[in-house]
Amino acid sequence: MWWSQIFLLALCFPYVQNRHLCHPTNVTISAEKDECPICVTLTTSICSGYCPTKESVYKSPLLSVYQHVCTYKEIQYETINLPGCPLGVDSTYTYPVAVSCECNLCKMDYTDCTVQSIKPDFCSARTLSL
Repeated sequence: MWWSQIFLLALCFPYVQNRHLCHPTNVTISAEKDECPICVTLTTSICSGYCPTKESVYKSPLLSVYQHVCTYKEIQYETINLPGCPLGVDSTYTYPVAVSCECNLCKMDYTDCTVQSIKPDFCSARTLSL
């Protein structure tokens, strides 16, 4: 009897273990520019989830410590035009779309690796949903 319970647990373990690993997920973001009076909310995909990590029991200043984060492996960019921009102001807004994700070191060129940041749908202007 207990063998069947262990077998069932072994079958379910990979599903439970991988359920929240790093993967693309849909999120609502806000697009705005200081010169344009209207903020647009849109849906894109970002990398989200957990990455396995290890912390050494032995601490030494000679050992380099790094932590893997869920980050973009492959990105494509899409562009929209913001409505209501005055003449002479560039109304284009380009944003990243996650095609695939990986657990890797934080790539500060295009990833926000802070502990706390403003929410991606924060808007300081009047909002228009697309």
